[in-house]
Amino acid sequence: MHRMEAVQQPQVANPWPARLAYVALAVGLLIIAIFAGVQDTAANPWVYLVGAVYGTALTVTGAIRMPRSHRLAWVAFAVSQVFFLTGDVLWTIYDNVLDVSPSPSLADAGYLAQYPAFALGILWLVRTRRRGRDRAAFLDAAILTTGVTVAGLVFLILPAFAAADLTLGEQVVSAAYPVGDLLVLAVAFRLLADGMARNVSLQAMLASLVSLLVIDIAYGISVTLALDYPSWIDCGYLLSYLLIGFASLHPSARTLSQAAPDRAGGITAVRISWLGVALVLAPLTGLVADVSRFSDYPWIVFVGCCVAAVLVVARLWDLLKDLQRKAVQLAGLAGRDALTGVANRRRWDDELARACSFALENDSRLTVAVLDMDHFKEFNDSRGHLAGDVALKETAAAWASILGGRGLLARYGGEEFTVLLPQLEVAEASTVLDRLRLAVTHGQSCSIGVATWDGVEATAELMARADDALYRAKRSGRDRIAVHEEGSITVITPASYEAASLNAMRVVYQPIKDLRTGAVVGAEALSRFEGQNPRAVFDRAERDGTAAALEAAAIAKAISGWSGEGFLSVNVGLSSLASPAVQAALPDDLSSLVLEITEGEVLDFGAEIAQALDGARARGARIAIDDFGAGFSNMHRVARMRPDLVKIDMSLIRGIDADETLQAVVSGCLLYQNMTGTRVVAEGIETEEELRCLIDLGVVLGQGYLLGRPAPADSLDVLGSR
Repeated sequence: MHRMEAVQQPQVANPWPARLAYVALAVGLLIIAIFAGVQDTAANPWVYLVGAVYGTALTVTGAIRMPRSHRLAWVAFAVSQVFFLTGDVLWTIYDNVLDVSPSPSLADAGYLAQYPAFALGILWLVRTRRRGRDRAAFLDAAILTTGVTVAGLVFLILPAFAAADLTLGEQVVSAAYPVGDLLVLAVAFRLLADGMARNVSLQAMLASLVSLLVIDIAYGISVTLALDYPSWIDCGYLLSYLLIGFASLHPSARTLSQAAPDRAGGITAVRISWLGVALVLAPLTGLVADVSRFSDYPWIVFVGCCVAAVLVVARLWDLLKDLQRKAVQLAGLAGRDALTGVANRRRWDDELARACSFALENDSRLTVAVLDMDHFKEFNDSRGHLAGDVALKETAAAWASILGGRGLLARYGGEEFTVLLPQLEVAEASTVLDRLRLAVTHGQSCSIGVATWDGVEATAELMARADDALYRAKRSGRDRIAVHEEGSITVITPASYEAASLNAMRVVYQPIKDLRTGAVVGAEALSRFEGQNPRAVFDRAERDGTAAALEAAAIAKAISGWSGEGFLSVNVGLSSLASPAVQAALPDDLSSLVLEITEGEVLDFGAEIAQALDGARARGARIAIDDFGAGFSNMHRVARMRPDLVKIDMSLIRGIDADETLQAVVSGCLLYQNMTGTRVVAEGIETEEELRCLIDLGVVLGQGYLLGRPAPADSLDVLGSR
C-alpha cells in the first residue's frame, strides 16, 4: 500500500438514510393525494387506513432502528401512533363494516390513549436534551400553557360538558379530546422553551403536532357548533401520521436526543413576543366570550388572568435576580486581574481614593506599598513566559493569603503589585511587607517601596513617593524594603543576614581520590552554617544581592584553611566570578585551584563570563563543571567552556552497578574525556558495588561518603588510604 493510500480520509456522512427518509415522505404525500381524490368513493376509508398504517410503520421502523440510548422517546411516539391507528381501525370497522356509530366507543379509547403517550415522548426528549431543572424554561412554558388553557376551557372543554343533547359519557369523551390536546401542547411548549434547534426531525415532529392540534380544534369546533364533519379533516390526520414517521426515520432524530446547547442567559425578542401573546390571551378570551355564546365562564378567565400574572411576575423576578447576579459578576471581573485573580489597577485607584477619604474622616494611618519582582525579565527570558505567569500567579496567591483581610493586593501592571494597608503604623506595615518579601515563589525576590499618606497629598503624589522608595530599594541591591517618610527614604536591608551567615560559616573538605590506588589527589571545599541549610543560605544571598560577597568570603576561608596536598576545588557562581569581591579573594597564583561551576549556571554563559574564565585560566586555575547531568544545559555552551574537569552528578552514580543506562551515560563522559583530555570525577559514591562498577568502566577520580566524609582540613590525612 502506498503512503498516500494509507492516509485516513475524513469520514463523510452517508447521505442515503436522509434521502430514503425523503423518499418515504414523498410516498406518504402521494397516498394523501390519492386519499383526497377518492373522498366520495367506497375506497375512501380503505385508502385512509393504508395511509395510517404506512405512517405508523415508518414511526415503528424509525424507533427500532434508533440507537438504544436514544430510543425511549421514539418508542413512546411509536406507541402513540399505534394507539391512534387502533382507534382508526376500530372506527372504520364500526362505520364501514358494522354500519354503526357508537358514542362513546372503543375507538375513542385508542384515540385518547395517543395523547399521554405522545406527551410522554416529548417529556423524555426534554429530559435528555436538558439535564437538571430549568426554571426559566418551565415558567415560559407555563405562561403559554395558561393562556391556551383558558381559551381551551372556555371554547371547547366546558361547552362540551354543558351540551344538553349529549349523554354523560359523550360529554366526558368530547371534553377529553381538547384536554389531551392541551396536555400535548403544554409539554410541547416546554420543549420549545429550550430553543428551536435547526433539526429536520424536530421540525417534522412539531409540524405533525401542529397538524394534529389544528385538526382536533377544527373537529371540536364543528362538534360544538353542530356543523357537518369537514371532509378535509382526515387529510390532516394522515399528514400527522406521515410527519411523525418521517421525523423518526430522518438521521437527525438521533441527534435530537442529545443534550441541547446551553441557552443564552438573556431573553430574546421572539420569546418576549410569545410571552406577551400568552399574557393577553386570557383577557382576549374573555372579551371574545362576552360577545359570543361562550359568556358563561367569566371566573375561568379571571383565574387564568391571575395565574398568568403570577407566573409573569415570577419570571420577571428571576430575570431581575439574574441581572443583579450578572451585574455583580461583571463588576467583579471589571475590578479583577485576569491572570492572578487579585484586584486590577482600576479597582486599586477606586479603593485607594476610598481609603484616603476614610483615613481623613477617621484620622487614621494609611500605608501604601509598591512591590516589584526583581530581574523578572531575565526570569521570563530564561524560563519562558508561561513559567513567568505561573510565578506571578503563585506569588500573588501567597501574598493574598498572608494579607487576609488586613489589606488590599492589586496587580498594578506587569510584574508590579501594590498593597494598601489601612490603620497600620509604619513599623507594623513593614513587618507585614517583609513577610510578603520572603514569600515570593520560584526562587525569585521582590523590592518594595513604602509611603504613608500625609492626609493632604493627592493619590498620585502618594504613589509617586512609593515609587521613589521602590527605586531606592532597587538601587540598594534589591530584595529589600525602602520607606519614604517625612521627606527622606530609609532602606531596610537584609544585610544582617549576610553578617550572621559569615559569623556562622565554617569550611569542611571532602577528599577526591584516585579510585585505583585510594590516594587523595585533592579536596572540595564545602561551606557549612550552624543550624542552616547551606543551599538556602546561598539562595537567600542570591536574592539579597549579596551572593558575590558571601562566595568571596567562603573562597577566602577555604583557601586560608587548606594546607593539604593536591588541588583544592571551590564552588563559585558564574555571576559572581567576575565580581570585584571574588577576584580579590582569589590569589594571583591559581595553579592549585579548581573553580567549580554548577551545570545549571552554564545557561548564563556569556562574553563577560568567558573573559573571567580566561583570566582565571591565565593565572593557572582549572575549570570544572559541577553536578554534570543534573540539569539541562546546552552542550554547545559546555563545549565553549572547555572544562578541565567534569564532575558527574551523584544522581547518575547512585545504583549504577545495576543500571545499564547509567553505565552508558558515564561511558559517554569517559569517551569525552579520552577525546578532549578533560578529567572525569564521579560524585556521591556510597557503596562498594558502585565503586567497583566505576573502576571497571574506567573512571579514575571520585568522591563520596564511601571514600571520605566532609571534615576539617587536619582530618584529611587519615583518609589517605581506602
